[in-house]
Parts: sequence; structure tokens; C-alpha cells
Amino acid sequence: MTRHIVHLDIPNFYAVLEELRRPELKKRSMVLAEPSARAIVQGINSNAGKEGIREGMPLAHARRMCRRVLAVAPDLRFYREEHQQILKEFGFFSPLVEGAWPGHYFVDLTGTQRLLGPGPDVACRMERHLATQRRLRARIGLAANKLVSQVASTCIVPGDLNCIFPGGETSFLAPLPVTSLPGVGAVTASRLADFNIRRIGQLAALSLEALCGVFGKMGSRLFNVARGIDPTPVLPSRESPRLVVAHSLERDEIDRDRLEALLFQQVEEAGWALRSHNRHPTRFVLEIRYADGITARSAHALFSPAIHADRRLFRVILPVFRQLFNRRIALRRIVLELSDFAMPFRQASLFSREDSPPSGERDLQQALDGIRGRFGNRAISWGNAMSGAQRQA
Repeated sequence: MTRHIVHLDIPNFYAVLEELRRPELKKRSMVLAEPSARAIVQGINSNAGKEGIREGMPLAHARRMCRRVLAVAPDLRFYREEHQQILKEFGFFSPLVEGAWPGHYFVDLTGTQRLLGPGPDVACRMERHLATQRRLRARIGLAANKLVSQVASTCIVPGDLNCIFPGGETSFLAPLPVTSLPGVGAVTASRLADFNIRRIGQLAALSLEALCGVFGKMGSRLFNVARGIDPTPVLPSRESPRLVVAHSLERDEIDRDRLEALLFQQVEEAGWALRSHNRHPTRFVLEIRYADGITARSAHALFSPAIHADRRLFRVILPVFRQLFNRRIALRRIVLELSDFAMPFRQASLFSREDSPPSGERDLQQALDGIRGRFGNRAISWGNAMSGAQRQA
């Protein structure tokens, strides 16, 4: 059976939601950024885009480009609620709706023709529903897989439909620049430009051996996407609980001792929250952002004994941090994320003889938690959380 995958792209989703909530913002150049001199632009409206402002740009740089730009603090909870509501409404058209990130939605219409009608008609009805019920305009791509439908939606203006019929994927992609392919960023495009490859058709003409010889494992992916091959299914979105401890430094920092002390503070905060709510994560993600905007990220499994004591958890996370922090450039932000919660900690036994004797480290951690529970989580801290300058003071 031929697949029918719709991709709906709502440009500047966050900024459009703010304009709908505050119509006076439509007349101004507006960016979404935290109220801080070191903030990063997280979203823009169309007026700011005409001034040359882009997402990911430092707010200070955006102000130099446009002195009259208005910075609005993002309301992430409001955006997530709107995103979840849109997913729910698209569920009336198909049970397979994927919203990997707000403003971008995949809907699998395969097998719904008898009930709903032809795919292009259904896609237009979905866009009309957004326009009438949500006052949102979307660009629509319809194709036989997620890859081509996503690229098709970027080639048109909001409110229009771009339908790529089965068998026409290669001819559609051939004249487009390689940066149109998802996952092909500036670095990969620069390496391809070294071989005078700037169009997807030129990339599709290369053999698998040639691509793997230059790009390694990524070569097989480039070989497939250049030909419009993408067998990945549309997976319904599931919101999984996460614990995120993020810290943005007041100034760029390169001193390793200070950074590791900051990381230990985040581990202490995460460990206290986990034990307070009796939760046991099985996965952690550590992300660091350099002063030049480059982000490094790594995900790893987490075993239960490491959660019971902050020092154990820190010994698991520290090698990952040292592996990520491998450039002689200062850091601007550290984010620790814990997820995939499994069974909670075992309840203490009624009879002490049934419990294995706890280690001294765990006893000490329980004593620290008792002090924090009585006087606050910042009442006492390990010495590891203090930087070298603080220890000398």
C-alpha cells in the first residue's frame, strides 16, 4: 500500500502564538529571549526576520542589528499546551500523529481514503482547520514518506500545498540545495562544497562507496536521503517525564575546577529532587554550550546504585563531562537531564535484620538529606560543590 504522509509546518510557531495573544506585537520587530544581556534569541516574528535577525543569535547582536527590536520572555508552558492541543485535534484525522517539536507535525493518512477522501483533500482540510480554529497558517507537504513531505513543505508559502506523487521523489529533490535535506547543516554542506556538490541531484549521482569513504557511517544516510528514501514510520508523540537541571553562567568560564564544582552543584540538586520524590531514572543526558555557540551533548544509561548518593552519581557523570569539554573555549551553559524513570527505590524493611547493612556513604547521604529536609536543600553541601577560589576564601 502506498503511504500518504502529510507534514504541516507552522513558521515561527512560538512568535505567532505570542502575536495571537498580544495583537499589538504584529506591528513591531519582536524576538523571544530571556531578559538577560547574555540571552539567545529563541524565536522571531516576520518583521524581525526582515531585519536579518535569526534564531540562535545572541540578543545583544540582534539589538545592534535592529535597535527597535522588542524582546519578549518565552512562555514555554503556554506553547506546550497549544502544541498538545493541536496534536489532539489532528487525531480526528488519523491515529498516527507525530509532533516531534512544536510547529511541525507529521500525519499518516495511509488507509484513510475510504473514510476521509483523497490525501490532498484531507491535507487541505487540516490546514483549513488550523486557520479557522487556531488562526494559524501552515505550509503542507504530502508525499510517500516523512523526508520528502518535510522538504516539500519548505518550498511553498503558508496556506499552500505541495504534493509529491510516488515515483517523483528523485526529480523533485534534484534541483534543490543540499541544505534542504534534514540533517545536512552548514558543516556537511561545506564538506560537500569542497567536492563541488551543491545540489541534491549531484549528491544522488555519487555511489555509496564514495560517500562512505568521505563521511563514514553518515555516507549511507546521505545516499538514501538524496534519493528520497525514508522508511521511518510516523510515531505518535508521547510526553515522558524528565528532570532538567540547567545553569547558565554569569560569565564565560574555562577553569575546569570551577566548572566541575558547578556540575557537582547540579548533581546535588538533581539527587535531592530524585530522593525527595522517590524516583529512579535509568538515563541521563549531559549538554554543554561553548561561548562560540557550539553545543556538545551525550546520553548514557544510569544504574540504580548511583542515585542513592550524590558523590556516586557525580562519579558517573564526571567522565562524560570531561569527554565533552575537550576544546580550549570557555563554557556558557551546562544542562543535566534525567529521564526514563523506572521502579522507585525499595521501601525500607519493617525489621532491620532484613536489610543489608548500608554503606557509610549512603548513611552520610541520608544524614545530609535529613538536614536539608529540616533547614532547606541549601543548608549543607559537599565540599566538591565549592570552586577553588571559594575553598581558599
